[in-house]
Amino acid sequence: MARDVVRYGLISTAQIGLNAHLPASYDSKNSEIVSISSRSAAKAEAAAKKHGIERWYGSYDEQLADPDIDAVINPLPNGMHCEWTIRAAEAGKHILCEKPLAVSAEECRRMINAANANNVVLVEAFTPRWSPHLRMARKLVAEGAIGNVQTIDAALCFNIAEPEGNVRFSKELVGGSMWDAGCYAVYAARFVMSAEPVRVRGASHDSGNWGIDTTFSGIMEFGNGAIAHVTSNMEQPFRSQISIDGSEGRIEIPGMFDDSGPIIIKKGDGRSGRDEQVIATPAPNRFTVQFDEFSECVLTGKKPEFPAEDGLRNTAVIEALYRSAATGQAVDLDL
Repeated sequence: MARDVVRYGLISTAQIGLNAHLPASYDSKNSEIVSISSRSAAKAEAAAKKHGIERWYGSYDEQLADPDIDAVINPLPNGMHCEWTIRAAEAGKHILCEKPLAVSAEECRRMINAANANNVVLVEAFTPRWSPHLRMARKLVAEGAIGNVQTIDAALCFNIAEPEGNVRFSKELVGGSMWDAGCYAVYAARFVMSAEPVRVRGASHDSGNWGIDTTFSGIMEFGNGAIAHVTSNMEQPFRSQISIDGSEGRIEIPGMFDDSGPIIIKKGDGRSGRDEQVIATPAPNRFTVQFDEFSECVLTGKKPEFPAEDGLRNTAVIEALYRSAATGQAVDLDL
């Protein structure tokens, strides 16, 4: 590619695109968002003018046909990720696809195959992997700083005050608390362990006959004996945390979305304050870091640190958790 900056298009006017990706692109050294699309030309034009985006399209296909667009960000509802990622790949566009990569391992494989066939980069846009506190926790676990990891507790919960019309509550668009929020807890557990679970169990509840889970609780068993408990909910006060307990101590991250927040290390029996170490983790905008790395891969041919196969594995774990919740049986995994 002759350019030294990757020119991105936002597929849809989804808020994460406008409120997170767009501001992050301003600080990226090699990324620029130059277009936005919608199924409504008026909506696309309004968003473009409001946010200073130079061009807009009244259909996703029209945007994908633009030869000046190098890559797209796909923040569509979960159930639409596969179709439009494959269409983008077939149009020769690199794809940064919002989490979850897809809603089945089979869909993920189709997306990866399409990207490979068309020689484009595909990555799941999972920004917590760039958070310094999660990276530090991963390093400490690998170094044995808290001994053998035995249990992990990870959760993302929040309260959606008006569920009517919200895509997270849509069965048709594959909403649900585990797909939307629990994926972070699943990913955090996999990430800090640098390992994949070998067996999962799940339980879910639908509070309003939505056809999706408003609460999900899962157990992930790892090959070394560690057991992770993951929780998601869309009708609770906000919490986003992980704690990792080992034979010689505990690592706590009270706010997984607070990138510059503390990581707390407790040694001994954990009851004495003198055994506690609090480490600050000053952090850049993780969306900007994600842009910089993805665009470097597009421009130079560098392999992504976390390729699309990582998203496939996270999706496969979630898919197995849902299968367990539906059948009441544990599900074995071989990832």
